[in-house]
Amino acid sequence: MPNLASGGTSTSQRERLWQIDFLVRFRGQVTRQDLVRRFGIAPSNATRDFTLYRQLAPDNLDYDHSEKVYRLTPVFQPLFTYDREHTLQTLTLGQGVGLETCAQPILVDAAPTLNQPDLDVLAAVSRTIYAGKALLIRYFSVSSGETTREIVPHSLVNTGLCWHARAYCRTHAQFRDFVLTRITSAEEVKGVIDTSVESRAQDQEWNQEVELELIPHPRATYSRAIELDYGLESGQSINLSVRAVMAGYLLRRWGVDCSPDATLNPNEYQLALRDPKWVATQVSLAIAPGFSEEAGY
Repeated sequence: MPNLASGGTSTSQRERLWQIDFLVRFRGQVTRQDLVRRFGIAPSNATRDFTLYRQLAPDNLDYDHSEKVYRLTPVFQPLFTYDREHTLQTLTLGQGVGLETCAQPILVDAAPTLNQPDLDVLAAVSRTIYAGKALLIRYFSVSSGETTREIVPHSLVNTGLCWHARAYCRTHAQFRDFVLTRITSAEEVKGVIDTSVESRAQDQEWNQEVELELIPHPRATYSRAIELDYGLESGQSINLSVRAVMAGYLLRRWGVDCSPDATLNPNEYQLALRDPKWVATQVSLAIAPGFSEEAGY
């Protein structure tokens, strides 16, 4: 039987096999044209790649002759080992030019990621989004503990602190955010979704844009240092247009003081939100630093 060792397949063929494995795991299906478009190869070469893949993993793919597509089987087992960070990056940015790492002569370090989603859960959510289906999940909430819910996810979101699925929750009849690390099981629900209610087009908070203006904290002793951090000239501000549903996450991630009069410690919160009372009429600031319902917004 063929193997994935360097002597068994070329680097370019291993990359194409990985593409098959990745797409069927996270999208639920893959075609010869996916390889032809991605790698610029002839259809006959793509056919040989699928033949080799099925020799290596004979139970992973079912071929749909009517639609000429290979689909994920219920007993699928990944042919490759997946790094979580690379997988999330690939879903976000698309596949890189190759699988092999390159030597890096300059030392670069970064703060570690403390929470990463389970790849099987991520794959189930990703496939459901692609197929336009509903998902039955077991979910742990900070406020209500473990529950079972049917959701219709339409997008994956990286808040900078965690990954979540934006989805219509059939239990509460509204769109909500579901943190992927809190999903303990996920199973596709048979049947079609009600696109007039449950599709991304109906998610008003997702489709609405809100304008945010961020300024160096007015109480900072040396605001020029903050301006340099963000590439600003004196008196300039950062102007952003973001999805309404993402505003609170962004403000929390960047530590933006959202109190009415910018009263938080400027040594900890170097940016402040201009006119937070008006912004609070457009989006929820419940998780934003300095937000207070008692403050009148």
